[in-house]
Amino acid sequence: MTEFSPDPQTVANLLFVDDEPNVLKALRRLFRGAEYQVYMAEGGADGLEILAQHPIDLIISDMRMPQMDGAEFLTRAAERWPNIVRILLTGYADIESTIAAVNKGKIYSYCSKPWEDNELKILVNNALEQKRLRDERRQLFDIINRQNQELKELNAGLEDKVEKRTEQLRKSLQMIDQAHDALKRQYADSVKVFAKTIEMRPGIKSGHAKYVAENAREVGRRLGMDAAELKDLVYAGLLLQIGKMSLPDSLLTQALLSMNSLQRKRYLNHALEGQTLLKGLEPLHNAAELIAAQYEHFDGSGQPLGWAGAEIPLGARILTLVRDYINYLDGSITGTAMTTEQVKVRLLSKKAKDYDPLVVDTFLALLAESETVDERPIIEISWTQLQAGMEAAEIICNDVLYLKNQILNEKNVEDILELRKQKKNLILRVRMGSERQRG
Repeated sequence: MTEFSPDPQTVANLLFVDDEPNVLKALRRLFRGAEYQVYMAEGGADGLEILAQHPIDLIISDMRMPQMDGAEFLTRAAERWPNIVRILLTGYADIESTIAAVNKGKIYSYCSKPWEDNELKILVNNALEQKRLRDERRQLFDIINRQNQELKELNAGLEDKVEKRTEQLRKSLQMIDQAHDALKRQYADSVKVFAKTIEMRPGIKSGHAKYVAENAREVGRRLGMDAAELKDLVYAGLLLQIGKMSLPDSLLTQALLSMNSLQRKRYLNHALEGQTLLKGLEPLHNAAELIAAQYEHFDGSGQPLGWAGAEIPLGARILTLVRDYINYLDGSITGTAMTTEQVKVRLLSKKAKDYDPLVVDTFLALLAESETVDERPIIEISWTQLQAGMEAAEIICNDVLYLKNQILNEKNVEDILELRKQKKNLILRVRMGSERQRG
């Protein structure tokens, strides 16, 4: 026996189970309305059949029924349809059975017979409201769990994509770093080639650039310069003489101390000429500033700006000292080659005047550590500057030693240049300065 509501989307499905038809009719009349859809069963078996066929929201069942009492019926209903709200109708004499049914059948509440209509309607409405809230909460949990699962799957996919993308980026960055390192090596190699090209100009001392750059770098390292500063220092050392390209041969072959004031001014101006030539190259900007300041003196008597002490960049103070050391040795300053001991005395005499005392001490300590029986430095020169009278430390031809520790005569020079014409690979290393007088 069933009564349907005209709006099934807004109704609550109620099932009344009682073996007394009058009770069922009373309940049907009480819950007649658009908000309810009522199902009725005259026993537990019929009730279970209705539950199997229709979605029920709430059950009201009598306690005392033949064959299957209300407690058993509600217990079986709870096992199969746990989300249905269950209310038990019971008399005062059934209190112990009611308590057992509440515990075993997980009953929401019970109502005593005879009931008060308004109280029973309030009880049903409250039960349905709690079910609605519970259902909404369960639906929300289902949505959340489903979304969490979707997010988990999405995250797994994203992690895979991110991992792949990260690996692609890592490889790309590695390739960029490799390309950058290659460019830096190529740039450094280009500077070295440029330095050798400069020294092929007659009058510009060959081999000086490499010696100045290597020793300046070691002094700078000992004085705490960082990697970028050391790189600028090496570049400046290699290109220290670039401004001399604009000087006439007469000045390039003349000793500095033999020049008159005008000649000296023009000669020393090569430092600014070098800066001008390099200032348009951003990687060489700092090196160009060091080159421009190579003739500043520690006491402020130098040029072009008359800087003193710490006003002069440390790199320029280092380059000045190492440059003058090698130039004193080969006679470029005084016109006569000097021994290493004579040059050291000269440098110490100009300590705190032309040179930074700390730089002098550091450089002389470096020389003392590297001194051998013959402490004169050995530099590698270009074939264009090979001359009779030079002391060859070693001449290597196609990786084979050709000459060693020999003063070159005209015949030696001719033979060496002939080897070059035959496209032989030559390395020319000569010893700088005059040999120390022995007592």
